[in-house]
Amino acid sequence: MAFPKPELIAFLLFAVVALSFTAPSGAADCGTGAGEISVYWGQKSESVEGTLESLCSSGNYNIVILQSLLTSYVCTYELELYCNILVYDDGRVPAINLADHCGTSCPAKLQPQIEYCQQNNIKVLLSIGQDVTALKTKSHRHYSSSSSSNSTAAEKLASYLLENYLSGNPGPLGSVALDGINLADVADGENLKWDEVVKAINASTTARKIYLGAGPECVYPDYNLGKAISTGLFDYIWVEFFYQNPCIYANGDASNLLKEWNKWSAGVPGSKIFLGLVADGDAGIAGYIPPEDLISKVLPTVRQSSNYGGVAIWDRALDIANNYTAQIKIDVPKGCICVCNGDDAWNRLYGLGSASLRMSV
Repeated sequence: MAFPKPELIAFLLFAVVALSFTAPSGAADCGTGAGEISVYWGQKSESVEGTLESLCSSGNYNIVILQSLLTSYVCTYELELYCNILVYDDGRVPAINLADHCGTSCPAKLQPQIEYCQQNNIKVLLSIGQDVTALKTKSHRHYSSSSSSNSTAAEKLASYLLENYLSGNPGPLGSVALDGINLADVADGENLKWDEVVKAINASTTARKIYLGAGPECVYPDYNLGKAISTGLFDYIWVEFFYQNPCIYANGDASNLLKEWNKWSAGVPGSKIFLGLVADGDAGIAGYIPPEDLISKVLPTVRQSSNYGGVAIWDRALDIANNYTAQIKIDVPKGCICVCNGDDAWNRLYGLGSASLRMSV
């Protein structure tokens, strides 16, 4: 009886071990679930940031954040002082603002593009911002935490979001069921009681997971969103390590950034923390990190955090201009490199066909 040669046995054992670690390949994450890339889209002209479908077909991103739904509030005196979100005194509701992407044709134009993204395993979240013009014309007043209007206003906004953007029912973006809601650019978050909104969305009865995200500035805790984040209900925290903050990368020095990153990682252990990055140094936004510096000085440290989620790119237009994500995406995943589907080197060396292999780095 002939026995297999030792070389053949060794090869077969290697193949079995290697294939036991394979997983379907995906944009930038090698199937690890830690090291995703999110991107903001919707506030620039379509001529510079492209369509939503082109974003999702690029192979660069796992999550897209649509910007944005504008809300405001009014403050009135009754038995006690309170502010009401969602609806103005004249009954208007939040307005969707997506620059020149769709105008009055958003349902017909964006529904198929959103569905395309979701069919390609890219989550689509809607970002809630504020009508800055409206805020400038209104006095900023706090309402009492004992006011019964707190929960009522929050429940109204949560109900509106669920019905119009998260249910699949006809709404401003068509009959879509977006994957979640993001809180960003909330300039007076403490006044608006976003913690109550988050709780109301989380408490809603739905058969599927609704993801919650927040985009605070990098100083921990965030002044405007800190109370909402402290609920522990957010899946994603995309921390903005740019603009004029004391915790940005500057002059080749990442120490302030990494110090604040560690505070976020330890302070919100139940959420995936994303490193928010501006994608182009010519944008006039402080805190830009050149790709080579990000790869050598920042990512090796932040990837060690147990709740590291990946990076959040600001924004799609700047990313196109600088080709930023394409330069960093292989280094974003945590603890693996990816031999992706159909990779020529893999096929030549091992002849095992299409595979995605995780390897420790």
